[in-house]
Amino acid sequence: MSLAGAGGDGMKFVEREAWGAPSSSPATYLPSARGVKIHYLGSPYTSRKHSLCDDYVRAVRADHLANVKENYVDIAYSALVCEHGYVFEGRGLHRQTGANGNQDLNRKDYAVCALLGSSGFTKPTDAMLNGLRDAIDWFRTHGDAGTWVGGHRDGYPTSCPGDPLYAWVKRGAPRPDGGKDDDGGTAEEKYTVKAGDTLIGIARRLNVGWNELAKVNGMKPPYTLYVGQEVRVPHTSGGPRTAPPYPGREAFVLGRRHPAVTELDRQLVRLGFTRHHDGNGYQPGPLFTEYTRRNVSDLQRSRPELASDPDGYPGPLTWELAHTLS
Repeated sequence: MSLAGAGGDGMKFVEREAWGAPSSSPATYLPSARGVKIHYLGSPYTSRKHSLCDDYVRAVRADHLANVKENYVDIAYSALVCEHGYVFEGRGLHRQTGANGNQDLNRKDYAVCALLGSSGFTKPTDAMLNGLRDAIDWFRTHGDAGTWVGGHRDGYPTSCPGDPLYAWVKRGAPRPDGGKDDDGGTAEEKYTVKAGDTLIGIARRLNVGWNELAKVNGMKPPYTLYVGQEVRVPHTSGGPRTAPPYPGREAFVLGRRHPAVTELDRQLVRLGFTRHHDGNGYQPGPLFTEYTRRNVSDLQRSRPELASDPDGYPGPLTWELAHTLS
């Protein structure tokens, strides 16, 4: 079980293998989504210790796989969130859900299920709401999901996700602590650093510039953070995009892995430079491949500043433009 967010944002994230599923889902590839639909279990559920939550997620998957009528290939949900705020990876990023009611709806949105019942445990905790918000932001940041958020009942005849949770959805799925989310609002004056947080991850989560965040806190490279540290957050939002520090040319070597390649890939996907791939769509990852190089070359050729030498290897200007172009 990893406490570091899948995107380095401090999300309490439980990977598939950690709760007992195969490492990847066999579900159909989903290049992008309109947004995220929120679900609940729709059956009686009782509050439990967190050590028992993974048992329940495994039980949900087993129940889905045994459903002959629906013929699920995997657990139906894209992710599940327990009352303790942990996000369990379901089908995950870029995988079509099986939970939204029909194929058209499954292709339209990701599906995040709160471990919340129709009786027994029926009202979400603040930790669960934060976890749901973490999941929404994860699919937006890394799964190319749009900003729309709704309930299962939106567009499908069902009572899911229950009245208490749906009321939260209709309010825009805000964080219960008044924290900054991707839809705007008032920034927190202070943010408490969690396990796995990075300066860039916090900036993304709060929708502020990482360099401005560093400046107001007097931080200098290598921007070291510690768990429990209080970080002052500037009251800005919706400003221009900024790029994290350039990692160096050595990060981009054919056949080698580096975290910066995953970050670069996300920007290529965001900008639409993804025509070169292995047949399963272009997906972010740490390996710098020939497909990566060719997609970077397409980006370079699209810009007059770079078109004279579109070699596909990111230098500081390519890195900057990949992050700041809209």
